[in-house]
Amino acid sequence: MTYSTKSTLWIVSVLVFFVLATRVAGLTGGPVLMIFGLCFACELIDSGLGMGYGTILTPALMFMGYGPSDIVPTILMSELLSGFTAAFFHNEIKNVDLVVGGRDMGPAFILAGGSVVGVAVGVCLALALPQNLLRMAIGCIILTSGLFVILLSHQIIAYRNWKMVVLSSLASFNKAVSGGGYGPLVTCGQILSGVPGKSAVGITSFAEAFTCLVAAGFFLARGGYVNLPLFVPMCAGALISVPFSVFAIKKASEDQLKLVIGGLTLAMGALTIFKALQLYG
Repeated sequence: MTYSTKSTLWIVSVLVFFVLATRVAGLTGGPVLMIFGLCFACELIDSGLGMGYGTILTPALMFMGYGPSDIVPTILMSELLSGFTAAFFHNEIKNVDLVVGGRDMGPAFILAGGSVVGVAVGVCLALALPQNLLRMAIGCIILTSGLFVILLSHQIIAYRNWKMVVLSSLASFNKAVSGGGYGPLVTCGQILSGVPGKSAVGITSFAEAFTCLVAAGFFLARGGYVNLPLFVPMCAGALISVPFSVFAIKKASEDQLKLVIGGLTLAMGALTIFKALQLYG
């Protein structure tokens, strides 16, 4: 079965789910379509460049009136599904090799394993930490990562498993606390260590999905909940966008991809710092 056939079947299946779920739940009106479109756009960026879904979506949903307790666990559950879906389609189109014994499966599991520590600490300390200071620090780290990707795009830092574990722990801590910020650190860290851009994006999708699985489990165990009226359009919009972004990355050159990822990471870092400064003000 060709990639286009699988993509078409997937999109039709998700659309059927979306229509049925909205009817059963009685969801209608502009907000549902707005969330659907917003999540489609955010996941289009995330599945294609390995970052942006939670980082963009969290402040956007807060602006729409949703609280952190509604947003973070719901984003985690949504990205759990879209992340594994993106990893599957990246593997199908050969952007990444995630089959058993494939060249990218080892790095993916190293990143996924490192996320457990960061998630556990992040969920347990999320309410006790000074949030504004934390956002500022994370924003600076992300901003610096993007700058390094652009400036060092033709240089390679030696790949070390322990570096990936540390990077994944920090990124997953950020994910558990804010719902975003995982992809910029992990994708850029891999690229700086010599991992090809397309492989880095696919590996990040897999590792981030596993991170979301662990984080969502911790949140639910501690009394958190998934906002179903928010989850349905969020999940549908994200899942439909995956085949489009994966195909676009297949056609991109590695040099172009590095520059785009570096530039977007800079923007994500600046946005995070801006949000922190607003809250301080």
